[in-house]
Amino acid sequence: MMSSDDKSVDCSVNDVAAVPSIPPLTRRQKIIFFAVGTCYLFDMMSFSILAPFFPIEAEVKGISSTAVGFIFGIFNLIIFFAAPIFGKYLPVLGAKYLFLAGSFVAGSCNILFGLLEEIPDPQMFLIYCFAIRAIEALGVAASMTAVMTIAANAFPHRVARVIGLLETFSGAGFMIGPPLGGFFYGIGGYKLPFIVLGLVCLTSVTINIFILPSVGVDQQESGSVMKMLQIPAVYPVALGMFVGSASLVFLDPTLSVHLSTFDVSPEIIGVIFLLFGGFYGAVSPLWGYVADKTESTRIMMVLGYFFLSFAFLCVGPTSLFFFKLPQALWMVILGLAVVGLALGCALVPALLDLLSSATWYGLPNDLSTQAVVSGLFNSFFSLGAFVGPTLGGYMVDRFGFMHTATGLAMLNFVVMWIILLFSMWEYRCGKGRRTPWRFLGPSDSRTNEVSERSPLLSDGAVQC
Repeated sequence: MMSSDDKSVDCSVNDVAAVPSIPPLTRRQKIIFFAVGTCYLFDMMSFSILAPFFPIEAEVKGISSTAVGFIFGIFNLIIFFAAPIFGKYLPVLGAKYLFLAGSFVAGSCNILFGLLEEIPDPQMFLIYCFAIRAIEALGVAASMTAVMTIAANAFPHRVARVIGLLETFSGAGFMIGPPLGGFFYGIGGYKLPFIVLGLVCLTSVTINIFILPSVGVDQQESGSVMKMLQIPAVYPVALGMFVGSASLVFLDPTLSVHLSTFDVSPEIIGVIFLLFGGFYGAVSPLWGYVADKTESTRIMMVLGYFFLSFAFLCVGPTSLFFFKLPQALWMVILGLAVVGLALGCALVPALLDLLSSATWYGLPNDLSTQAVVSGLFNSFFSLGAFVGPTLGGYMVDRFGFMHTATGLAMLNFVVMWIILLFSMWEYRCGKGRRTPWRFLGPSDSRTNEVSERSPLLSDGAVQC
């Protein structure tokens, strides 16, 4: 006969194994997702729309390639510093207000950037380029942080899935921006692409005033970035996001030159870029669905970075150490396909994992925590997006593409081991033996309500 203790243990196991039913999306949620998705699309287009023609215009005005590179790079650098600040104060300002204000600033800066060709002096042109791009980046940081927070708040049971779908909009923005910018540039010159995008952004702001919910307007307490940074689980995930985004954006300025060594026409290079970005955007919602269904964020990240290391060996293709891969175009294309597949597996679960870590280590599961996590998520990603092309371009010039790609492969392999070993440590030695995958069974803390609710941060240390 089963004892009462056995019954309680059996019930706890069944509670963990059971997957709660998730209610279907309401019409209101679908409208909210469309609103934040289009914002994500416009934010990414703001970054990429000037790629096909701005370097040419800048060269005509006597601006060096290095300065042009920094005009591109300052966008992500500003987001790195600004996103955590916006995340901290979002509960006080309100997610809707921050979203609308950021989108308005970004749209206005797009229009202003289109008027810069009227400045004849190269030095003043350069100064205004930096200033307007920096202010535009502040607007994008505010709107993207608000988007992440609104997504976590409006879709609590589908966080990873929504992030995966937003990555599809992000990939679409990167892909659509350059050809659309080139198209409008061909029709109306330098001004037209920026004016069109700016007006579309401002129009979306007007529409979203009536669509988006007022999230956080009644909350007066801001979240704590410092408390979040005291959580040990943040750092391996942050390192992974930094390396993953750097690996992704590293290819933007370097891949076309590498592909040209295989006697590939510019048209084919454009198709390869399009397929690579499209593949990443297409599989990201799938990874979000898997993360929400299984809650296996750490397992997914470990697998993602493992396959990323393999992918960059193929992109090289490397002939170092005991790897002797054929120097063929098909090998590079295979590597790029795996990069698109593995990046989604590595990056999409990150926000869900950070949210889970925050509540597991004692932070409240409310808007203040969601906002801080969203800010840190955008900050880590943007730092990698800044370092990837900047340092990557320098490394390619100094050591060549193959050696740099091999180094990235090794770096992703190291990140895989860091996340794997940390997850094993956290399960064996961390607070409450946190289970890295739901189907491994119940963790000790889930059978003990007191240990589950006792915050780790009050102790200030983790004991093994």
